Amino acid sequence: MPSDETNSLAPLDAFQAGVRNVCGQFLVSPPDGARDMRGLITLKQRQALAVAVVRNSAARINRDWRCIRQDSAEHLFLVLQKAGHSVMRQGDADVRLAPGDFIMIDSAYPSRFLYGDSGSLQYSVHLNRAEFAHRFGTCALGGCPIPGSTDIGMALRATIDRIVDGEGAAAQQHFIGEAFFNLMGAYLCGMEAGDLPSSETSNELLMAKARAYIRQRFRDPECTPADVAAAMGVSLRALQRRFQADGSSLSECLIGARLDYVCQRLMAQEAAGTSDRISTIAFDAGFNDLSYFNRQFRARYRVPPGEYRLHAATPSAKSVTQ
Repeated sequence: MPSDETNSLAPLDAFQAGVRNVCGQFLVSPPDGARDMRGLITLKQRQALAVAVVRNSAARINRDWRCIRQDSAEHLFLVLQKAGHSVMRQGDADVRLAPGDFIMIDSAYPSRFLYGDSGSLQYSVHLNRAEFAHRFGTCALGGCPIPGSTDIGMALRATIDRIVDGEGAAAQQHFIGEAFFNLMGAYLCGMEAGDLPSSETSNELLMAKARAYIRQRFRDPECTPADVAAAMGVSLRALQRRFQADGSSLSECLIGARLDYVCQRLMAQEAAGTSDRISTIAFDAGFNDLSYFNRQFRARYRVPPGEYRLHAATPSAKSVTQ
């Protein structure tokens, strides 16, 4: 990024406030070893689409579960790298973006952005998460990279440039917006080796993302089956049906994750010779009702948690759960 442009950017605190105002709760910090950085974010509203133009000299931007709990997590962000480079992480993989590359970031999941010393310019198209899932299903929920070298990628870049530049009258902007959604649909339908994704594939993706979401969020008492369904962009009944078709239930998956955590804590503290209160462990696992926790624990292990702990570090521990 040219030095004269960098000098025109706002300092860290102002950039942080701008990011939160435009995109939601994110934590902005300078790169390792630096005390400051500069950046600027502006929002361009074009008909039904909003695009954030994000410039920064170098930064680390994170969105963790605490940030997610502070806002509605209602957006998908289609990020186009216009200049410079960045490394973006959502899920288990780091994706390096060169100029012209895209990534879809899901605000309902943690993410991390790292920018190079040369600075970065990105366009971030804000898409309503529920509306996007209604249009295209769940294949993009949870985040996904989109190579910019494809024909559709190049067409998307040209379309986003037109949106940002604001070329054309209102009627033209309307059709440019529709072109954007048509291109997104064409790309997402071609994710499976150029074929339309089957309903089976979409269901598998939905289940994998729901289970991953539960693994990450189960310790939050506000993580309920309805919360999981909302994060997936589907109705609670639809998600429950998918779990039933898979031979399980959404509630059992969530409760099971919490009970597994309790058991691991009980066994670990017995081995270490510590004795945290069982109620403390239960609350830490995401339960907010001790009577309900005790019923669920006994139903699964056929013993109360106190007795389970007594046998946790002994050879008879296995027989307790059988």
